Amino acid sequence: MKKNSIKNSAFTGQSLRAEVNTLHEHGGNLTAAAEKYRLSGEDIIDFSANINPLGLPRSVKKNIVRDLKNIVNYPEPQSHELRKELAGMLNLLDENILIGNGATELIYLIVAALKPERVLIPAPCFSEYERASKLAGARIRFIKSKKEESFKPDLEKIIRCLDGTDMLFVCNPCNPTGVTFDRDEIMYLLKECGKNKVTLVLDEVFIDFAEDAQYLTLLGETARFSNLLILRSLTKIYALPGLRIGYMAGGGKQIKRIAEYQYPWSVNSMAQLAAKTIIRDSGYVERARRYVFAEREYLFRALGKINGIKPFRPGANFIFCELGGKKISSGKLEEELGKKGILIRDCSNFRGLNDKYFRVAVKKRGENRKLVTALREVL
Repeated sequence: MKKNSIKNSAFTGQSLRAEVNTLHEHGGNLTAAAEKYRLSGEDIIDFSANINPLGLPRSVKKNIVRDLKNIVNYPEPQSHELRKELAGMLNLLDENILIGNGATELIYLIVAALKPERVLIPAPCFSEYERASKLAGARIRFIKSKKEESFKPDLEKIIRCLDGTDMLFVCNPCNPTGVTFDRDEIMYLLKECGKNKVTLVLDEVFIDFAEDAQYLTLLGETARFSNLLILRSLTKIYALPGLRIGYMAGGGKQIKRIAEYQYPWSVNSMAQLAAKTIIRDSGYVERARRYVFAEREYLFRALGKINGIKPFRPGANFIFCELGGKKISSGKLEEELGKKGILIRDCSNFRGLNDKYFRVAVKKRGENRKLVTALREVL
């Protein structure tokens, strides 16, 4: 934390609560959608949440049923067994890993523990970086990406803004746009952050759905760069959003400091069990990746043939789209598709976007076809 940083006085009291509440809207709320459109959950196809379309592995279901008797016991407070197995799989030390109740919990722990006074965030991106930073009292500067550059953040502009900054959030691939920096770009940014004593929080939640995932990830760099923290999720690739589990990798001192702010038993025993089960299934991730890549290409091409829709080239398991003309807004499109039992993500509440952008997850072929048909009917 830099001593000459100016404390944020703009986000306090009622204004802060109102500000952060507007950010706290995400996809995947099936209960609210079912009530709004008077449908049962079984009648809804949810394209608003970016989850592996292959669903939960059978081995996880089997082990959870077998272990239900153990819910009368407290879970491991620090997920020791899972940390050890995960560290072995990632070729890291277990002291360099922190397990969390989803990657989102870890975002809040980072800002609570490290107390950055000035935070830099490219926009558009995942809103919880902003919300967590504001709740921690940080002052935020946004670097808005341009449509003409397919919303890819301007790397040089970010670097010029590092002076006086304590923390930088970067999402790779980016949610909601799917924009992906290559490894050389991220390494360049990381080194520049180091020169300016800036902590780089690199969100790799969707990197398993990037074609060059093993090349792109900086997990192996956490031992060399003490200013690097990496967020990963087990929710997306393993289809576990209801159990909430993710992890963070970083230097041992940083991880230890952040862990002190974590509530006891924040990761439940079923989530820990599920994670230990799935990381042993080495073939599942590759099967899921191949499936998503094929369906993503199909859906991208199909969306591109619909008048009034411009899909951006996807970099993860979702596709970011722009609506052309003045015929319909993203909110209205969300409403009309909802009536048909199809949920999409209206992106108008992402900073830096307007009511002409939406996002859809890549699902199974039959579901993707239903989305395309419904879009043609509405547009």
